[in-house]
Amino acid sequence: MKILIYSSVFYPGIGGIENHTRMLAAEFVRAGHDVKVVTEQPQGDAPSLHRIEIVHSSHRRKQLQLFAWADVMYMPNITLKGAWLFAFNPFKKWVVSHNDFHLTHGNGLKTRLKRRMVRHATRNVAVSASVSRVVGADSDVIYNCYDDSTFRVYADEERDRDFVFVGRLVPQKGCDMLIDACRLIQRPFTLTVVGEGPEYDRLRAKVEILRLQDRIQFSGYLQGEALARCLNRHRTMVVPSRGPEGFGIVALEGLACGCRMIVAEAGGLPEAVAGHADTFAMGDLIGLHRLMERALDEGEPSTAGRGLFLDRHRRLHVAGQYLGVFERVLGLSKPTSRQATQPC
Repeated sequence: MKILIYSSVFYPGIGGIENHTRMLAAEFVRAGHDVKVVTEQPQGDAPSLHRIEIVHSSHRRKQLQLFAWADVMYMPNITLKGAWLFAFNPFKKWVVSHNDFHLTHGNGLKTRLKRRMVRHATRNVAVSASVSRVVGADSDVIYNCYDDSTFRVYADEERDRDFVFVGRLVPQKGCDMLIDACRLIQRPFTLTVVGEGPEYDRLRAKVEILRLQDRIQFSGYLQGEALARCLNRHRTMVVPSRGPEGFGIVALEGLACGCRMIVAEAGGLPEAVAGHADTFAMGDLIGLHRLMERALDEGEPSTAGRGLFLDRHRRLHVAGQYLGVFERVLGLSKPTSRQATQPC
């Protein structure tokens, strides 16, 4: 197949959609398909990706050429900036994946137009059942993948720290509530905060005011093997999101690195761990504190039963599900059940 990916954000940008789309594109190529990408993301001096041509969205003529070339266009999260292409061929096969709840944010003109557009897509995909319920159109559920070659257990790392948080330091991610929960712990513990963002200085100041700087460390931004090894040094990952998450790839990464998981019941986040985590109500400080105390009591985490679950989130498996959707919209295979991945 000739696959055109139209994504507002992409490599070398950093984020869930950027990383997931890059992994899918690489697996599509590995499976023998031709892949081109149109994106608003500047490429700068970033190394090129193997057999993937990346075109900036400012090149309109090239976009039109690629649109005519493609068998199917795949759009991770709906963007109106790619809609003009359909004026030249409204019958082009078109698959949209929905990675979050942005279609529920307000009722402005742009959001209303996006809701209308998704109803005209050839097929919609949602990254969780929670997201599927708000798409406004019938959709397949295909859970996200993670980088299974990088996020794994490293036998040479010693798991000698307690808690780890990984995420952008913004209010929605709940790191401030995690620090409040730490304040309630009356025994020795350690917490590592991995990430950067506008809340960085405020959170560091809060730790100092609470006199927890000996227990809570800020590592800054980590990625790839450096992040995976950091996770391997911690017993428990906490994902305390204050707002609904479309899925939660970071939770898969924590599971794959052998961490015990504590996650908020925030949108599709519990689906990302599918029973392999302790959960608490979103925003419930006392509930979070109790689970952290229990984690300290239990010591080393158990990883029993995770293997099969993680197998279903490997890049090859998830990319195969997307390719199955593309084949069905092109009439190359028979329709199957709309629920693509079942938690084990």
